[in-house]
Amino acid sequence: MAPVSAGGRRGERVFGVIFALLTCIVLVGGCSRVISGTPSVAGGPATDDVAGLPVDNGPTGPRTGVADADLPVEGTDGGEMDVLARNAVADIQDFWKDEFPESFDGKRFDDVKRLVSYDSTALGGDLCGERTQGLSNAFYCGKENLIAWDRADLLPRLDNSFGPIAVVTVLAHEMGHAVEHRAGTTRENDPTLVLEQQADCFTGAFFRHVAEGDAEHFQVSTGDGLNKVMGVLNYIRDTPGDTDFKGADAHGSAFDRVTAFQYGFSDGPKRCAAMDADDVKQRTTQFQFWKKAQETDLPVDEKNLRAVQDSLQEVFRDTGALPPELVTEPRACDGVRGTAPAAFCPATNTISLSLDDLQKIANPPAKDAPDSGYGDFAAYAQIASRYALSVQQAAGLPLEGANAGLRTACMVGSWSGLLVEDPIGQRNPVGELRMAPGDIDEGVAALLGDDSLIAADVNGDQVPAGFARLDAFRTGFQDGFGPCSTKYGV
Repeated sequence: MAPVSAGGRRGERVFGVIFALLTCIVLVGGCSRVISGTPSVAGGPATDDVAGLPVDNGPTGPRTGVADADLPVEGTDGGEMDVLARNAVADIQDFWKDEFPESFDGKRFDDVKRLVSYDSTALGGDLCGERTQGLSNAFYCGKENLIAWDRADLLPRLDNSFGPIAVVTVLAHEMGHAVEHRAGTTRENDPTLVLEQQADCFTGAFFRHVAEGDAEHFQVSTGDGLNKVMGVLNYIRDTPGDTDFKGADAHGSAFDRVTAFQYGFSDGPKRCAAMDADDVKQRTTQFQFWKKAQETDLPVDEKNLRAVQDSLQEVFRDTGALPPELVTEPRACDGVRGTAPAAFCPATNTISLSLDDLQKIANPPAKDAPDSGYGDFAAYAQIASRYALSVQQAAGLPLEGANAGLRTACMVGSWSGLLVEDPIGQRNPVGELRMAPGDIDEGVAALLGDDSLIAADVNGDQVPAGFARLDAFRTGFQDGFGPCSTKYGV
């Protein structure tokens, strides 16, 4: 995740942390920017479910009163992390034994032959050609038909950051590679990103099974439980600039990985098997940097606020909406609750900002300090969300309720997509601000948080499920403004 930056060619300002290029995004010249005041609700998504399941914030993690699995694990110390991992693998394999024949022409799913626990802080030995000392990882090795995990560092860190369900998430991903191997869903020349995103997609298919209450050892709620699962994918994403998206170690950005997970959760394993290089290329946000200054931050100050305001006015100009006034001080507003760090007042068409709060959000995130901040793009997206409410008011759309929150997320996504510049010149962004590697991941992290305005209505009430928030943001990012009013009805 990275911040927003100043600099670049022709005086452009560049947003920083995830260069988002989607070749399937509607090009600027063909993108509808009309915000209709009479949206159609036919076929629109419900705001109180997740892919057909009701939204709830019930228990997430291990079930109580269930006997532990008795799968053999090599190298185990019998501790809490290994018990957790063993139970996770048991549930995941049970799912694939039932699902595999249904999805892959009656083929049988064979269990992984070896499960191996190791301590990355000890001298250790070799596994699948890798030294385990210092290897804080979990992995599937096809040539030795094994899944291994580091019980000493990786699993405790995941558990401490997200709870036990994080361990299940990572092992479901590794089992996804075993599914690929057994089903033959990938080809020899497929880039690593295809393999990784298929595995993320298969992870989503498994978690649908868990969310439906059918796993023996684990449960997950469709509200904050799935938010944690998708937060794990954000935590283990590729760091922009550190990983070559064409390389053998590429796993995908948070935006890419969560998208793949949601496809599996919503559509099942057959959608995962259909992923190929063209599919991944069309929607990936992981590309090489196209300029050296691309990763510079854009600090939150009055000068840069004007640049963001100019960008929003340019992007939303064709809607015909009167631009709201931005003020850098809190102001009371009759009829609506105040929201931080930005608030929209319908009566005066004013957005009031708290610079201190925005600057805290704009702090670069730290992996081991979730409250350190989301990054600069996440801060400016809060402002964009309140600007989107002004546009909705001009179109006569309601500003309260879940649909208003989803429309807002969609419109922030469409603004973001229109700031993306194709590195080989195929897209023509609007205005002077530019997205860069990491920015969209900052948005993903904020959308999964409890206090973001990106998918919130005028009173700051978020749509309950992060799953729906991300889906709405992605719709706008990929398809432009058109679906924001037609897909998310009144």
